Amino acid sequence: MENKTRKYFKYAIGEIVLVVIGILIALQINTWNEQLKKSKLKNEYVASLVNDLTKDTIQLNSRLSLNKQMIKDLALIKDDITNGNIKTIEGFITLFTSIKGGGVRLINTYNTNSFNLLISSGNIDLLNKQLREDIMELNRLQKFQKEITTSNRDYFFNFMERISMKYPDLNNPFNTEIINKLLWKGINLDELPRDITSYLGQREYTIVRYIELTQNVLSQTEKVLKQLKVRD
Repeated sequence: MENKTRKYFKYAIGEIVLVVIGILIALQINTWNEQLKKSKLKNEYVASLVNDLTKDTIQLNSRLSLNKQMIKDLALIKDDITNGNIKTIEGFITLFTSIKGGGVRLINTYNTNSFNLLISSGNIDLLNKQLREDIMELNRLQKFQKEITTSNRDYFFNFMERISMKYPDLNNPFNTEIINKLLWKGINLDELPRDITSYLGQREYTIVRYIELTQNVLSQTEKVLKQLKVRD
């Protein structure tokens, strides 16, 4: 009886050990599967982020190049005024006509679908701490740039509209030379040089501020892209 009891306990213990080993193996396999799923999901997010941010860098570089050229063009006009190349009211009228309606290109459209999905799904934790912080900082810079630039642009457009309404449009195809003379008659032309220089100054500030903010976004975008391509 004693031998049978001993054999029974050995058998029971052996069964328990086998069950525990089976459970541990199953847990390990499940852990591996989960890690594989997370790794695959992370790689998909990384690829999407690289694609989005690459498109952003192309757009931002193009916008910066365009606006830097605008600053150069404004500098030439400023030099003409400073050097006294525009000496008469007629010269300022001609200058006003040439720059009137000159717009600005300040709208950046960021590709944030992958970032938004990372946040809404809670999968942002798939990325390492430094990368998470840098991506969040990039998103902050993008929002800040759009907010400030939109405000500056709207102020500039309102300013431009007031100037445009104050002086007749010589380029209006329905205006004859006689009509233009009548329209300009009675306008205080002494204010025109001041209004033009104010307009140019406001336009320059709006573009320069856009360039500063966009360069900050571009720098952070390139920083995040560099980390993403390491595939840590």
